[in-house]
Amino acid sequence: MTLNNIKKMKDERGFTIVELLIVIVVIGILAAIVIVAYNGVQNKANTTKAQTNAAAVQKVAEAYNADNSKYPGAIADFGSASTVKLPTGVSVVSSAAATASAGITDGKTQVSYQYKGSSATTATGGRIQFWDFSTGAVSSTKIYVGDAASGDTFNQAL
Repeated sequence: MTLNNIKKMKDERGFTIVELLIVIVVIGILAAIVIVAYNGVQNKANTTKAQTNAAAVQKVAEAYNADNSKYPGAIADFGSASTVKLPTGVSVVSSAAATASAGITDGKTQVSYQYKGSSATTATGGRIQFWDFSTGAVSSTKIYVGDAASGDTFNQAL
């Protein structure tokens, strides 16, 4: 080795361990921010999908009323509406008022329904609920059909 080569090697430096650790920490912080933001966007998208499914159930309930002069009182009634059908993959589940999850086990495809009336054959309205992925519970927003309103007594559709 010549003297010039030794001087060049002395001038060439790599990164120190401290510099490398700082870069790793900064990358970790940025990755954590991205993951949290992604989960928030994904939860909003899933909630919007569940809300859209609930609106589709509302349309089917209104169509069933137009065809039969009563609102659905049973889950099977949603499959018998002749003018409007539920979108593929969407299902209506029965919900008891006392259950925290309102009967929903898959919030992306299931919407819960309860009818208003003295019996399933004389239903005058209904309440539709969907899953809110942001809160991890049934949404406080409810969709009412017919003469149903907040504060009414609802029955579990079978």
